[in-house]
Amino acid sequence: MGIIIFALKVSLGCGLASLSRREVLLIAAGYLGISLFMGVAVELLPDDLLTTALDAGVALHLLVAMLLVALGVMTAKNWNSHRHDISRKTFWILSLPCPACLAASFISCSFLAGIVKIEPWKIGVVVGLIFFFSIAAFSGFLGRIKRAPSAMGHAMIFLGLFYLMSMLIIPAYLNSQKISFVPTDLQFMEVAYSYLTILSIVGLGFIARKRGIPI
Repeated sequence: MGIIIFALKVSLGCGLASLSRREVLLIAAGYLGISLFMGVAVELLPDDLLTTALDAGVALHLLVAMLLVALGVMTAKNWNSHRHDISRKTFWILSLPCPACLAASFISCSFLAGIVKIEPWKIGVVVGLIFFFSIAAFSGFLGRIKRAPSAMGHAMIFLGLFYLMSMLIIPAYLNSQKISFVPTDLQFMEVAYSYLTILSIVGLGFIARKRGIPI
């Protein structure tokens, strides 16, 4: 289910940017290859290296979130204000592999490797085929829906804000499962960071509205 959800994200970029069938299949084949690599990496790469890579993915996750919002605003504004379609120049932030997609592929391969006794590369093929056919199906469906290019911009803004919120909510939830609810002293920087993040999201919405971009 996680792989299908990320395949839908990829398909939003491919379908709403009206890519050709060949271009969509090339992107889907790329995810098949990545999943195959992940399946092999489950067994070959040391745990320390994988942990370091996943930790570094948090910073990349933040970068992707900011790019999604920025390019989403550009895509929607260019169409709404100038009727200039730049969706084929900005779709890549939705469709190309991001840290979340790579982590989902790796976790899926690891999970399957723990419950079934088959060779890791075969697990990668299974995960990759789910990616491949889901991307092909969703992209074909979205491509038949006649939408203005600004629709992709709005989808990018929504996903970017969702990525930003998930970086705050998910770690906080996981930490709450590990500690008891005992009153503790809050650090000023932690509180300030949370408020600045919320204010930034509100500010982005206000600027978008002022520029005539509906969110």
